[in-house]
Parts: sequence; C-alpha cells; structure tokens
Amino acid sequence: MLTLNYFVRKRADVSREQFREFWLKEHFERRRPVIREIGVKKYVKCETLHDDPANGLLRGIYGTPEDTYDFVDQWVIGDLADMKRGLTLENVREAIQGWAKEESPFVDFSRSDIWMTVDVPQLFPRNDIEASWENTYLKAIMVASYRPELTMTGAQLHWNACHGALARQFASFLPYDKYIQAHRLESAVLDDLKGLMGAAFEERLCVMGQAEVWMDRRAAANLSGPEADRMMQMLVEDISLFVQLENAHLFAGKEHVMHSEPIITPPLPKLFSAD
Repeated sequence: MLTLNYFVRKRADVSREQFREFWLKEHFERRRPVIREIGVKKYVKCETLHDDPANGLLRGIYGTPEDTYDFVDQWVIGDLADMKRGLTLENVREAIQGWAKEESPFVDFSRSDIWMTVDVPQLFPRNDIEASWENTYLKAIMVASYRPELTMTGAQLHWNACHGALARQFASFLPYDKYIQAHRLESAVLDDLKGLMGAAFEERLCVMGQAEVWMDRRAAANLSGPEADRMMQMLVEDISLFVQLENAHLFAGKEHVMHSEPIITPPLPKLFSAD
C-alpha cells in the first residue's frame, strides 16, 4: 500500500476537545469532495489516546520521550497515477490551496508533517484488524528517525531484513496481531501537494517511516515472564542499532475509518521510491 501520512499536532491554545470536534467532523467533510478525485481509496484518522496507560507501558519498554502527535491522518492510494492526474485538475488544486488556511486556527504546522510510505507487512492476519471503539484493539505507532551514522536506505534495510525477522521469530510471544513497517519514500507528488498547501511544516527529513502495530490490550496486559523479558530486551537492543530512540515518538490510539473502498496497488517502479 502507498499511504500519505499527515502527523498532526494541535496548537497549544486549542483544547483536545476542540481539536477533536473539528478534526473528526468539519475537517473530513471539507476533504471529502477532493479525496475521490485524487485516488484515495481509504482514509483513516488515528486518534492518539494521550491518557491511556498503554502509552506509559510502551514508552517504558522502548525508552522514548513523552512528546507525541494528536492525530495521524492516513490516505491509502490505489494508484499513484490517479493522484497525479487528480492534482492537475484546477478545482482540486484550488481546494488544496485553501487547506492550510482552514487548519491554521487548530494545527501547529511547525510541529506537524506529511510524508509518504509504502507498507512492508511483517505480521498480517488473514482477516484484517482495525482498532475501533467497538473492540479492545489499540493501534500503536512509532515514528522512527534513523541513526546519523546511517543512510535512510541502510536503516530501512536493517529494519526490514533484520528487525522484521526478529519480530517474526517471537510471533507467538508478541501481543501484536498485526505489524506493518511503513517505510518512507520520496515522491514528486508529495512535494506538489505540500507546495499547494504552502504551510511551514516541520520537515523531519531524518524520519525513515513508522512502525504500526495492532494489539489487543488484554494480551498486552498479560505480557510477563522471563521469556517475554528476554524477547523485549532483544527487540529493543536491535532497534537501537538503527533508530534514535531518544528522538522517536511512540503512542497508542484508535482508528476512525472515514472512507473505504477495495484496494489493489500496482508494484512500485523501484525500491522505496514512488516515482
């Protein structure tokens, strides 16, 4: 899957309740007419549950700071060619040019960013899982910056080939029922979109993507014992080889599926590049 990810932090003078009301209702309704024209097949808003005890548990395991995002909007694209065509339409370009003005009373652009990723599934169930408000699943996201002595490509290779294999080795212990590595990739389409919005985003170029896991909170609560401790120690030691954990952002939340259609994505033209 190719996905546009909008990692959003609210302004300090906006309450969580005010931001949530705008972001889940008015914000989506203003985007609805455009997303179909640019080939978005699925639109999910991931809401961070700031006060959920799962956040403290996860950060304690990985040693990540408390600073996080408020929402992550994810647009799954069926075919990048559809988005390219859509972005040539005058009505689409005019609409996107107004987005930053609409969001500016609510969004801290200087601490928010947009990047494109490709899914590299590591653990994936036969029947897909969503962390909805109707079940006990949480979606945990770790935004990962690669270590400065590495290149992004080198870090992504270790992430997929080594860390992914290590996680699969412990599949019977992990409280994750679904684990996807969302690898960041370059795209002129993303550059065009951000240019149209014209907002001064954070532009965290060191971000290599994000890990996304779906876990049943009941299973996570039962993760204990020497075997589990050894597993987590090995996973954390390995991830520290390519990720700056002190600069990572790790948080858990719930998904709001705003729009969904069947998706079949054609192969990428080259490794980790959408163009």
